[in-house]
Amino acid sequence: MPRHEPGDTRRRIIETARELFTTQTYRAASMRDIAERVGITKPSLYHHFRSKSEILASLVGPPIDQLASTVADAATCPTDAETRQRVLEGCLDVVLAHRETMALLLRDASVYGDETTEVMSRVVTIVNRAIDLLAGPDPDWRRRVRAAQAFAAATDPVSQLSDVPVDDLRAELLRGAHAILALE
Repeated sequence: MPRHEPGDTRRRIIETARELFTTQTYRAASMRDIAERVGITKPSLYHHFRSKSEILASLVGPPIDQLASTVADAATCPTDAETRQRVLEGCLDVVLAHRETMALLLRDASVYGDETTEVMSRVVTIVNRAIDLLAGPDPDWRRRVRAAQAFAAATDPVSQLSDVPVDDLRAELLRGAHAILALE
């Protein structure tokens, strides 16, 4: 049997969990399922991760960090138009780069539970900040609605259109989001 480094085992656990969470849902996939699929014992799995929610946090952490960084960078843009462009393009690029993981967050309601509150709260905070930036300074309620619609239009379909080439999908999602923001 090949010998794996501890970091390699941890990576294999996260990748296996992504596959199981995606095919079975987060709630349905068990720690036993993950351990068996990786080829380790359940106690060994618990040596690497204390809980399934810790595995989820390790899985979604990098894309969430990238989203947070993208939104923070966009907030420093000199103009509202540039800010909106950076928010839409940057967030969409992160979602596209992490398509499977983000689909899990967008399509699997079971990831939103008591044990995942901290991680999911962070996602909601980042998305709300992105929407605030899209709405611009002192927006009325209509502008806030359009900003929320534009963000959703740019990111949500990614999980449903895995068969569309990334560049084509990106262009069309941005086109739709811009059309929503332009409506007055």
